[in-house]
Amino acid sequence: MDFSKGEPLQVITTTGGDKQNSTELVEHVLSRILLDKRVKNKKVVVVSVVGTFRKGKSFLLDFFLRYMYSNDKSNWLGDPNEPLTGFHWRGGADRDTTGIYMWSEPFLVALPSGEEVAVIFLDTQGSFDCRANMKQSATIFALSTMLSSKEIFNIKDNLQEDYLQHLQFFTEYGRIALESGYAQTPFQHLEFLVRDWAFPYEHPYGRKGGMDLLNKRLGVDDDMPKENILLRSHINSCFADLQCYLMPHPGLIVASNPTFNGRLVDMDISFVNQLRDYVPSVLSSEFLTVKSINGQPVTCGELMEFFRAYMKIFQSDELPQPVSMYEATAEVNNLNACNRSRNLYVQEMNEVCGPRKPYVANKVVDDAHQRCQEKALKEFRRTPKMGGEDLAEGYEKKLIQEIEELYMNYKMSNQNKNTVEHFKTPMVLIVMLFMFYFVTGILEAIGLYMIANLLLLPFWLLLTALGTWIFVRCTGSGAEIGEQIDKVAQSVVDYVFVPAVAKVGQSVAEKAMSVSPQV
Repeated sequence: MDFSKGEPLQVITTTGGDKQNSTELVEHVLSRILLDKRVKNKKVVVVSVVGTFRKGKSFLLDFFLRYMYSNDKSNWLGDPNEPLTGFHWRGGADRDTTGIYMWSEPFLVALPSGEEVAVIFLDTQGSFDCRANMKQSATIFALSTMLSSKEIFNIKDNLQEDYLQHLQFFTEYGRIALESGYAQTPFQHLEFLVRDWAFPYEHPYGRKGGMDLLNKRLGVDDDMPKENILLRSHINSCFADLQCYLMPHPGLIVASNPTFNGRLVDMDISFVNQLRDYVPSVLSSEFLTVKSINGQPVTCGELMEFFRAYMKIFQSDELPQPVSMYEATAEVNNLNACNRSRNLYVQEMNEVCGPRKPYVANKVVDDAHQRCQEKALKEFRRTPKMGGEDLAEGYEKKLIQEIEELYMNYKMSNQNKNTVEHFKTPMVLIVMLFMFYFVTGILEAIGLYMIANLLLLPFWLLLTALGTWIFVRCTGSGAEIGEQIDKVAQSVVDYVFVPAVAKVGQSVAEKAMSVSPQV
């Protein structure tokens, strides 16, 4: 099958050794995938596979890719002689995947509602690798859990108590988040995929047998130790949905042949049959789960912000306390709510006085600002947010400040569209020039040449000011001089023209009243 459009790209790198064991975000790679204009504003479905190392996580993901690329979903497994490609995998005992890889091509899928979402896949480094310390294992597992909307916990042989304990350790964030006021369960969908299930006579292969096993393992008995009861309560409280699926062993060729390349003909038929059933039960559009944080759907662009926020927390010197992860999530959650509300303000204001709108009266801009600001604040307050009232109040103040800055920009932009305002200064100077020219002519006509000559000085000063203003506006040089000329012109308008017009208007009104018909 042709996977030429995509490739696995490392978005989280890891470094090992005795003295350093850290994780780094490869931001330019991640942004290339998530901020692509094709998917940036689309809601995202994040499917990841986690578990101990060398248990076939990448192998499973490649069947997910085969399903997504298939044009015939009824025969998505395709040619049984075709090698398995996609995420890199191999047999053997040593680890193959380090850090976190993301498939470079998000898949656009229409949900039953008709909405198109982006589906991305994450391949993770195996837990408890001898070359990674506990912090690194916890970081990779926790990151995957926090970022996924559907996480596959790939385990071998049986759903044992130690797997549940590992899950509790890695999802401790969930318990703290619940105690910190998280309105929803912190994580979404977790599926235990039990590989090489050897007891089909107790619980049959497939989802029904898996759910029976899961209910049995997560059940609580009266004689169960308290810590085991708490463990089960913790897991149930951390995930909105828990599922389990039992898979048979893929066959001896898969397990022992070093040249095995993923061909279906080399696998046990029972494994192939279960695979044919399992993958659509995860990836069919009706089973996809959109990524959400505290009940709010997340877009690809917003997911980028969560990657950044979580990585900053995990890059601290010690394994972070789960509450700090909650705070990071709350910060991004409030930031996204703030951004959405600000964008709503911009969208509404653009309808009134945006870049493509003509000049409108200042009162129209002021009224629109009040209305749009109220609408944006209402949207911000309506959006469910994490972190409590104090955090939300801080972001609301930030939103108001940003809206105020946008408002001033809109006013300035609108004023710049006013043609009369643009030419106010030259019009004032020209009017004054004509006034001096007219007065000088009258004075010369009646023989007052000395006074007329005195008025020539301000006339030439005004003419020089007009020429200077035109030069400044045309060349952009001497902007300070141009501003001073504008201020002088405005002062003339405020203290000469406006009072003069008002006085003339008052005189006209008084004369009109005095000549009104006598009764």
